[in-house]
Amino acid sequence: MLVTALWLLTRAWHASILDRYEFRQLQTAVSAYWMKVDGYRLDYEFPIFGPPWSAPLEFPIYQWVVATVSRILGTGLEPTARGVSVAFFLATLPAVYGLAGLLGLAPSRRLLVVSAVLASPTYLFYGRTFMIETTALCFSTWFLYTTVRAVRDDRWLLAGLAVGFALLAGLTKITTFAVFLSPAALLIWPHWRSGWITRARSPAAFRRATLFAVVPVLLGIATALWWVRHGNGVKATNPFSGFLTSQAMAQNNVGTWSQRFSVEYWRQHWGNISQMVLGEAPIALLLFCAALVPSSFRRVAAGSAVFFLSGPLLFPSLYFTHDYYYCANAVFVLAGAGFLLAGIWDAPHLPRIARLLAVVVFLGGQLLLFNRSYAGYAQRVLPAPPGIAAVIRETVPTDGVVLVYGWDWNTLVPYYAQRRVVMVPLGRAPETKVLDEVLARLPPGSIKAMLIRNDENLRATPDFIRERTNRFNLVAVPVATSADGDLYLAEDRIPDVLARVRGRTFAGVIFNAPPSTADPDEILLREVDATALALPLLSPHPVRVRGRYGVSAGLSDGRPTVMANATSELEFIPPAGATQIEAEMGLVDASYAKGGGDGTDGISVEIYELQPNGLRHMLYHRDLDPAHNPADRGPQAISLRQEGPFTRRLIFRITPGLHANYTNDWAYWSRITIR
Repeated sequence: MLVTALWLLTRAWHASILDRYEFRQLQTAVSAYWMKVDGYRLDYEFPIFGPPWSAPLEFPIYQWVVATVSRILGTGLEPTARGVSVAFFLATLPAVYGLAGLLGLAPSRRLLVVSAVLASPTYLFYGRTFMIETTALCFSTWFLYTTVRAVRDDRWLLAGLAVGFALLAGLTKITTFAVFLSPAALLIWPHWRSGWITRARSPAAFRRATLFAVVPVLLGIATALWWVRHGNGVKATNPFSGFLTSQAMAQNNVGTWSQRFSVEYWRQHWGNISQMVLGEAPIALLLFCAALVPSSFRRVAAGSAVFFLSGPLLFPSLYFTHDYYYCANAVFVLAGAGFLLAGIWDAPHLPRIARLLAVVVFLGGQLLLFNRSYAGYAQRVLPAPPGIAAVIRETVPTDGVVLVYGWDWNTLVPYYAQRRVVMVPLGRAPETKVLDEVLARLPPGSIKAMLIRNDENLRATPDFIRERTNRFNLVAVPVATSADGDLYLAEDRIPDVLARVRGRTFAGVIFNAPPSTADPDEILLREVDATALALPLLSPHPVRVRGRYGVSAGLSDGRPTVMANATSELEFIPPAGATQIEAEMGLVDASYAKGGGDGTDGISVEIYELQPNGLRHMLYHRDLDPAHNPADRGPQAISLRQEGPFTRRLIFRITPGLHANYTNDWAYWSRITIR
């Protein structure tokens, strides 16, 4: 089972983390990224709300490990995070094995308990995510094992280990640590009771047993509460992060009594359990096994089920909303399942083939459940990172700050942009005084860009945009637009930005060119009589024509064309309802056939839609270099069928390309049809 689990855990190792609960994975990834970049500190960087650039959630043990391993090995952050999660999950298994031994299972039968844990869909999926779940599980399981062993064996070394694991578990994730407290009490009780009632131990040994049982728990809880209070204090220093304090999140974390007694609540849990933790067929098999095994096995299985249910009883809202919380408690019900399988394996009245079949059916049923519930994430094409984040990474200086509206505190863009941001939470966009308070802590001129995403939660009016762009000296129209937001930059940055991204594709992003008056070629372009180009090959006819070397009707390689050497522009008014553009253009053969380096070094062809504010939405861009790329020779077809409808003027532009060299840039249009 271990080999199968390792194979499943390591599939699609370099796949995107945008698979399931990416919101939570990205939060962890952001803090790990900035630890790797800027080093370690107690108030670790979570730079999405502004100074102090920190809003501590969990104690960052997992993130520290990921950042350290990634830095030492030189590996990517995401595959490293997967490796660390898998390592912590595997490190949990010896403790599970040991706990099964404490409950009386023979060494070989304990492997059935470990196998039941390994086969769970919950751990096969979340055991490889960029999350802290397996880290908290590992520390908590070892806390449970070492504490029980310390009390039973009266050993200071084990007690010291129990304290260490309790501190680590409580700091890493207190909601996971809390689920392990009742199992710890129940497993410790028989050993502590023997010294209290039967006087089987000396008074000194009994006092040590009490100490070993109580101190790890108290220190773990106290340390966890200290961290929560410390984090609250840091979050409270920024008005945008105050909603993340434990007081503000109390109802979301703890839930209500009505939830705990809600039929709908438990129906949802049953759906989560039967689809992601323990399948219906394996459950049916276990119920059958329970009727055939000794009562001692049934008691362990029943107790394990109760401990499993303690998670959703303690934190109903969290378990109702996030199925990854089952990483904390699934180990109990799975261990109980392993006990029932061990009982069946040793059932003397069953034939060996029946006992083997029970184990195979259980493990196979769990693997089939994984295939139905989670395996698809390793097989499907996952969403790509937002293209606008890559644009920000390319265009905003590393020390620059981006003001973000419309994303609440979703760290998707900040993580992939790798820039510090000030994210204005949803519903707080109008609170300019609060924004002033946050930005006053930044050095002047820190805001280098603004990203605004309009959706049902934010409708940014022109006045809203104008007020903020004026304040931060940004152009009031976006340099790039996408479904993930419009990006606004300072005017003096736009030419450099457009030059940097020229010829490159960013998923889902449309770039806007500055008004033509900002183009250094503008003063060199001459107006041409557009009526002279009322040719059949242009439909509709152009309403404005300009060119550095003129634009005229002619022949290119024997074909009627419009000769439009770089730089040139043809402007059209699209007919009503136009949705498609079909065009053909190229460079005449003689332009690149010359020897001795006198030929063209390439051109760029661009199609824009003119905006009311003067900016140009880029619809099409391609660089042609026929001298070095045979595919760029001859007529080149252009077809735009998805970018319409076209309601504003269209500009067909040819420029000298990346090298800004006009030598022999003899370009032509042989057809333009807008319909």
